[in-house]
Amino acid sequence: MTDLEAKKELLVCPGDTIQETLDAIGMSQAELALRMGRSVPKINELIKGKAPITKDTATKLEYVLNVPAQFWLNLERRYQDELHEIERLEFYQSCLDWLTKFPVKTMKAAGLLPDTKDLRILVESLLKFFRIGSPNEWSALYCTSGVDYKIDLRHSVVPEVVSVWLRMGELEAEKIPLSDFNVIYFKNQIPEIQELSYRHPNDWQSQLQKICAYSGIAMVYSPCMAKAPIYGASRWIKNGTVPLIQMTNRYKTNNAFWFSFFHEVAHILFHGKKETFLDGLEGFQSDQEKEDKADNFASRKLIKESQLRELMEYPEFSDELILKYSKKWRIHPGILVAQIQRKREYLYKIDRLNKFKVKIEFSPNKQLIL
Repeated sequence: MTDLEAKKELLVCPGDTIQETLDAIGMSQAELALRMGRSVPKINELIKGKAPITKDTATKLEYVLNVPAQFWLNLERRYQDELHEIERLEFYQSCLDWLTKFPVKTMKAAGLLPDTKDLRILVESLLKFFRIGSPNEWSALYCTSGVDYKIDLRHSVVPEVVSVWLRMGELEAEKIPLSDFNVIYFKNQIPEIQELSYRHPNDWQSQLQKICAYSGIAMVYSPCMAKAPIYGASRWIKNGTVPLIQMTNRYKTNNAFWFSFFHEVAHILFHGKKETFLDGLEGFQSDQEKEDKADNFASRKLIKESQLRELMEYPEFSDELILKYSKKWRIHPGILVAQIQRKREYLYKIDRLNKFKVKIEFSPNKQLIL
């Protein structure tokens, strides 16, 4: 017998005790109704547990049955508590299919869910993770469109996994102290960000995060999750007051990261606060015109058109040539190589060039102190 079955079996309604008391003193429900000033149907509902024992009812039961009102109120409270627990267990049972669609093992490893096999605890923790009352609200938030706070993932391969990744970004953003968003200040910081992408110091992640935070942008790093092939995402949170840029380490190279970062920056600078942009997610409905504009913005922040034209005049690209232009233009050699390869795809197979690309890994986000 399960806990739910046992609780249902042992559930005793206060009306049973009222009926036992009536039987003991030889009083009918009709007489009780008369003495309490209630209708017979109302008394019948009370005894069957269809109506609760209120303070007024408990007081009248004390007068008529000579049993303290507090006894009846305590009996009702315990009954309601037990009934509520049964309803909770039934609700958890109804959520199990929903739970299995999420990457529970991965979430446990990341500390997003408790390391337990108790399905009730896991369901409750998942609901709290998303700040929702039931799976219906999850669907309303992540699988519909056209309303504030909603992200339409209906056409993505595994919307449950994507929603976890997005929620991780929101939780990390809450840990970052931010200035008020200042678009002019941020635009003035873009050259500093470009310089950072060139120098690529060991603490480049924290430096980028701080620049964004001072500008009022929550910038978070979320490792790529299986079945959620995303380069980056951008959206506005906290009732449209805080822009959030969330990046993954998909493909794990600096050139891919910086292109995606500037792509998301473009969405923040030029596009609506009520829109969510997910870069690289198959099936996600996006505005192609806006995506093209973001791509163009990102390309121009990595290398100017005039610079790329000059570089592409060379028939071959030696290490010395790449390093020469990298130093001259202060563009990381890995980024230069990636831009060349976009024009001449056969160069993707040249290991000598690929070595200029820097592998990146995301360490756990640490709270910033500004």
